[in-house]
Amino acid sequence: MMAALSAYIKTITALTIFSALACMLMPDGSFRKYVELVLGVLVLTAVLNPFLRIFGTDKGYMELGLLQNQARMEKYFLSSEEYEEIEQQRVTAAYGQVLEDRVKEDLAQKYLDIEWVNITFCQDIDDEDYGMIDSIVIGCADEDAGKIQTYAAKRYGLPEEAVSVEK
Repeated sequence: MMAALSAYIKTITALTIFSALACMLMPDGSFRKYVELVLGVLVLTAVLNPFLRIFGTDKGYMELGLLQNQARMEKYFLSSEEYEEIEQQRVTAAYGQVLEDRVKEDLAQKYLDIEWVNITFCQDIDDEDYGMIDSIVIGCADEDAGKIQTYAAKRYGLPEEAVSVEK
């Protein structure tokens, strides 16, 4: 907390000194007032930035903070087995989403009409095939479903029965 406050004060001080030096070095004229305005807005933004985050105007930062707090609370209030199980479920869900996105991206390079991909994979952490694809369902508007099915089966080392294409 003290390190963050120290960095905040140093930033404000550096910006203020920079602004003052820039204003002193600027020649008198109509251009000077615009430079002063821009530098003043820069300093004001730096001063208000932490308060804007507190009040939720930086939603990405707030959401990340909420997720971090939730993870900390779970870690303290759940047993280690329950916490590990929840973390494993999150990792599996994230892996599944990334896998589906990458397979869809890969197939869309060859077949432009790929709309969605649904993948089932081994989720048993103790199994040697953990994370391996079991089956793929592909949604597309293409009339040539047979070619897509054959290509996907060969591409991902699956039997053709494990790949299905829906229109």
